[in-house]
Amino acid sequence: MVQKRFAEETAAVSIDKRDLPSTCSTTSSLSMTLVDSILYDSNGRIGAIVSNQQFQFDGPPPQAGSIYAAGWSIVNGKLALGKSTTFYQCLSGNFYNLYYNSIGEQCTAVELDVVVFNEC
Repeated sequence: MVQKRFAEETAAVSIDKRDLPSTCSTTSSLSMTLVDSILYDSNGRIGAIVSNQQFQFDGPPPQAGSIYAAGWSIVNGKLALGKSTTFYQCLSGNFYNLYYNSIGEQCTAVELDVVVFNEC
């Protein structure tokens, strides 16, 4: 059972893993679990949008001053926060950080596909 949370309403929805694409996991795969609208990484840290709009994993608890640490869901096979499936990858030197809102010209809108990892 996955909890789907919007600003106006909360509804429990069952998502069948067979409805999602799958791939083999690797040592560099970021594995996440969604429980009651809270996103956890494989180390048990909580996914949050922190005060500078960056998407990161901390804690638990999430980083002090986090803007959102709950309200995550899956919408049409995409990771969502509230009703929004749009995030921003922003170039920072030779790598990208993910943000909830664009922080400048170096940012590009992205959507994050949800896939099921298999041990292969």
